[in-house]
Amino acid sequence: MHRRIALVTVALACLSAGCASSRSTATRTSLNALHYVDDPPPTTTTTLPNREPSWPCKDTDPTPSLAPKLAVPLQGQMGPGTFMYAIKKRGYLKVGVDQNTLVFGYRRPDGAVVGFDVNLLRDVAQAIFGAPDKIRFLSVTSAQRIPAVANGTVDIVASLLSITCKRWQQVDFTNEYFGTYQDVMVRSDSSINSVADLNGKTVCATKGSTSIVNIQRKAPGAKLYPVDFRTDCLVALEEGVVDAISSDDTILYGFHAQDPNTKLLDAELEQERYGMAISMKHPEFVRFVNAVLQQSKWPGYERAALVQHNIPVAPLPAPEYRS
Repeated sequence: MHRRIALVTVALACLSAGCASSRSTATRTSLNALHYVDDPPPTTTTTLPNREPSWPCKDTDPTPSLAPKLAVPLQGQMGPGTFMYAIKKRGYLKVGVDQNTLVFGYRRPDGAVVGFDVNLLRDVAQAIFGAPDKIRFLSVTSAQRIPAVANGTVDIVASLLSITCKRWQQVDFTNEYFGTYQDVMVRSDSSINSVADLNGKTVCATKGSTSIVNIQRKAPGAKLYPVDFRTDCLVALEEGVVDAISSDDTILYGFHAQDPNTKLLDAELEQERYGMAISMKHPEFVRFVNAVLQQSKWPGYERAALVQHNIPVAPLPAPEYRS
């Protein structure tokens, strides 16, 4: 993939507002402010459901989701007994998002939660309530995303969550809405130039992420440094605690915008396909959200804007459905 090193425009706006710094102390202070939660976070000790996939699910393509019953969500789909009806009666949509990933989901200094993932969630709220602001945000770490959906803490999660067969056994996914690749970030003066160079080095990745699994497979001699929050990896890299970070390009380009004294390796370890997670108890909600995705702005000007802002976007195939 052709790399583009220009800084992310929206990230620069955030930087000018004082929400990040290239120096570790300032970075830690500002990023800790983003670890805001509206409710207590879910624990990762929740007993998760486990099922055998009822349709062919291969690691090479785990993305087929449930087909919408109608091309456009209608009020008639939200009758009594449906999960959408229960959400509407409650008065707000409970969503899990990351709130410290620039461009996709982050809390601005004025308190507003914005980003590509957030916009898609607002589309879902619009379809249910006729208003995009009927929404309550819960900040979730990578490890908290699946439990938050499975135990009902949130109705839906959109947080750069990769679709995998293992996760399909615990939650349902919507159709893929974004595609990218896992990569590696190091300091600009680092001697690490390839994935093979990570052997014997300390690599930071978030707990519960596919990045940890892929690094263990591609560089088995690497020493892993797992953290709860993605931005903790940036602080650890700046302070010299770790030699590298492995995460999705979408996340690493945001880190590079916060600290230009870094570089990406162009490693493309693994393709990552993002979907929204929903409890397997609510297949009608999965179909509903897939209909929302069909009629929303994706993959229109917002995806194009992300490309313009130098966030890599993998080709998005036509949705595949299962019965």
